[in-house]
Parts: sequence; C-alpha cells; structure tokens
Amino acid sequence: MKLLIAGQYEPDYNRSKIIFDGLKRFPEVEVVYYNYTSSRNFSRKKFKELAAAADVIFIPSFGHRDVVKLRYLTKKPIVFDPLISRYLSKVFDYKTISPYSVRALKNYLKDKLSMSMADRVVCDTQAHLEYYKTVIGIREEKLSVLPVGVNTAEYFPLTLPKTEPFFEVGFYGSFIPLQGCFAILEAARLLQAETAIRFHLIGDGFEFEKVKAKALQQYKLTNIHFPGWVQASALNTAMNRFDCCLGIFGESKKADIVIPNKVYHYAALKKPIISRRTRGIQEVFTDGQDILLVDGSPASIAAAVKQLKNDEALRNKLARNAFELINRNYNQEVIAGKLVAICQEVLNG
Repeated sequence: MKLLIAGQYEPDYNRSKIIFDGLKRFPEVEVVYYNYTSSRNFSRKKFKELAAAADVIFIPSFGHRDVVKLRYLTKKPIVFDPLISRYLSKVFDYKTISPYSVRALKNYLKDKLSMSMADRVVCDTQAHLEYYKTVIGIREEKLSVLPVGVNTAEYFPLTLPKTEPFFEVGFYGSFIPLQGCFAILEAARLLQAETAIRFHLIGDGFEFEKVKAKALQQYKLTNIHFPGWVQASALNTAMNRFDCCLGIFGESKKADIVIPNKVYHYAALKKPIISRRTRGIQEVFTDGQDILLVDGSPASIAAAVKQLKNDEALRNKLARNAFELINRNYNQEVIAGKLVAICQEVLNG
C-alpha cells in the first residue's frame, strides 16, 4: 500500500507523531508526506501527482479544511482524523461561541462537510464516534475507532532519586476547560493541612493565569506549584518525579467522550492515575485495576490522593496494570497497525 499523508498539519503534534512513528514499523506500507504548512505553499500540481501515485490519502488531526480542499482534487479514498469536533470544542467546551450564533453554525458545518466528504473518519473513542453519528450526522459505516495511544519510546519509566520528602501529585496540560484544573486547585486547598502532600501543575494555556492567581494570590496556597511550560524533550523526566498523576476532571460533553494524551502518558510511565469517571476513559481503563476513578469533585480528588498516598500496594497495582495495558494494546506500533488496517479496508471497498 502507498499512503499519502497530506494537509496543513503539525508533524510533532502528539496524535500525529504516534501514528507517523508507528508507521515506520510497517515496511510494506510506503508512506509519502505532503505537508504544505500554509495555503501559499500549496501546489495543486504537486498534490495531484502525489495523489495519483497513492492508494489512500490520510489527513491528520484538525485538517477539516484540508479535506474539503483536497477532495475536489482527487478521487482517491480519503481517511480523515479530525480528533475533535470544532463545534463541540468551541461552543460547549471553551464556550467562546454562543450555541445559537452564526459562528456556531459555521463550526458545525465545518465538521459536517469535512467528515461527510471523507471516505472514512477515525475517532479516538467509541463515545466520540457516537457523537459524530448522532450530533454531526455522519453515517456509522464511515466511522472507525482509532485510539490515541502513546509512543512508548518517548514516554517510559525512569528510576530517579527522591529529592524532596513529599508525596508528589502531578498534572500537565494546557489548562483547557475539559481538564478541570479548578477542581484540582480546590482539591489542593482541601489538602493544605496535609503537609506531606504537594501538587505540581505543569504547563500553561487557556485558564492558567486564573488558576494560578486563585491558588497563590487568593488562597495563598503553599502546597501547589506551577513550574510553567516544560519542553516535550524534558516532559518524560519531569513526570517521572510524580508519585501519582491527575487526569481530567472537567464536566463538559467533550470531557466525557475523550481520553486525553496525558492519561496514556502517565500509564506508559508506570504511574498510578486518578481521573474523573467518564465514558471515554472507561473504554480503555478499569476502575480499581489500572486507574482510580472519581466523580470529579474536589472532595473526591482529595480523597483519592490521600488513599493512594497511604496505600503503596494499591499504587503499585494500578501503575503496573496500566503500564502493561498500554504497552500491550496502545503503543505506537499497535495504533499505526490499526490505521493501516482501516486504510486497507477502505481500499478494498
């Protein structure tokens, strides 16, 4: 099979990089990349030449506009990985657009048109697939599940010396609503008398300044730290210093149907994980076996942190089982293999 990966995409974006790295394990698949970075750099002639020689075209994450643009230039089958619904993200997660506005309709149509024009749409969870089917109106036979997974060559356990006498509770992210960082903050506030517990919230982004100001200026907490953004090359080491890791605690529809990168990463690092009980996460992880699931309230997060701090056997069990699950079923080679199978299925009609 000759696979053309085309679009205006970021090659180092986690979801895409996992697929690209995994495809290197499949010598029988010839992969050609056409990343035109901007509309000004796009060549209709070059794309049509590459598409003519390809069997299947794969358009990576967020390429809604690319699908519409490229569909008119080729009849070759297109497999599209939207990763997100623009409508769901902007209207109901970030809440930056009114549900009844023209902009909301435009974002809905961007989802609808791009997914309808692709021959196959891959979804990171079954719950996300159901959303595309019922809300966006995409036929079920056009939808396939392709989990995000993790590159286990980049995220793996390290044995690091303990430099601080604390139980380190860690999180990393871009402080977007689905991550529920305010719930984490309130959990830290509930645990401020537990002087042996310390929170580390790595990253920055959408709600970062608000969360940080509330923690340090309003509550004056001393048990929560904000190291800021950590380069991807240093993230594995930074997370390996955590004693337990926090997933997502947002209450939006989007939070309920996705499994974020960080949860896969924590598992690959062999760390015990606490996260909100969601449909998406329960597709892969099992409460009490390889993850500790809570209702997402600050009190439930705080209670779970205390439980893990005081129960080393449970920490080890969750970490070991999650690590084995990820390395067996969700590494980069497995994920790329699933994409190859989807492309072959589309090619075979």
